[in-house]
Amino acid sequence: MAIYHLRLKVISRALGRAARVGGATRRSAVAAAAYRSGERLYDSSQGKWFAFDKPDVIHKEILAPDTATASWIFDRQTLWNMVERSEKRKDAQLAREVEITLPRELTKEQQIELVRSFVKDEFVSQGMVADIGIHRPDASDGNEQPHAHVLLTMRRLDPHSETGFAATKERDWNEREDIAKAVAEARKRFNDTGLEEDKFALEAVEAQRNVNIWRAHWATYANRYLAEAGSHARIDHRTLEAQGIFRTPQPYIGLARHVEKAYAYLKDRLTNWVAVKKRSLLWQEVQQYQRRDPVKLADFLLRLSDMAEDIAAQYKRPPAPVPEVPLDR
Repeated sequence: MAIYHLRLKVISRALGRAARVGGATRRSAVAAAAYRSGERLYDSSQGKWFAFDKPDVIHKEILAPDTATASWIFDRQTLWNMVERSEKRKDAQLAREVEITLPRELTKEQQIELVRSFVKDEFVSQGMVADIGIHRPDASDGNEQPHAHVLLTMRRLDPHSETGFAATKERDWNEREDIAKAVAEARKRFNDTGLEEDKFALEAVEAQRNVNIWRAHWATYANRYLAEAGSHARIDHRTLEAQGIFRTPQPYIGLARHVEKAYAYLKDRLTNWVAVKKRSLLWQEVQQYQRRDPVKLADFLLRLSDMAEDIAAQYKRPPAPVPEVPLDR
């Protein structure tokens, strides 16, 4: 069954959490592109290489507006290093990511063409550069889980700029100012009144936000491709309530599908850790006994060695025959 999933997020330099000792001190657009493409890329601003083992990457390509003529735009490493150069703030927003689940009912070629068509019409046509990576890892049900990662630039291309991008971000790609203002007013009004008509008014203006326009358009594109492929499956971007379906929404599993493997890994690591810890404590106790009464310790170790030999001998002996029990007649 085709599943609807489209999520947008912004990739910024800020980690959003405390830096780990020896870990990354900030996020990188180059690192993000390396992970999504499965390529080894060099981040010149940090002087670091980024490489990830991603055998599930089945397709990658860069799409740019028709006005883009510079060859570096289509070189993944150069493109995202130029994006890094165009941002000065420590917490700068570097790129927008669109994560989309692809219908299993489509072939690999159909999935690629679907993503390419959607990205061209919705993002590239507005002036964004899009870096597409399509992955097909194994899902928890044993089948494939095809999905696409689309990294989008947040500034218009500018051939006269030193960085290749405009001096300011294109704010309308986040949200048009008039729509953002209308949404804020409608939400406040509904929060104050709780009236049904104000709820409908809020939903109407919410539908004009970029994120909801893109979500609705993805459903249209995917359903058209499914129909052309002869599949009866369809997806719907609306909530279950709006669709007239009354059931508890299924939670997004995400990393939870890896819990079983993670548990086995942690169990082995913890077992080893406990064994090392116990050996260390035992050795500390032995050293304390040695300092207090070395003669008594030597005698104890000899008796312990004899006990170990007796136990080993017990396992080497052939098992005693089992006596036959006569059956009652």
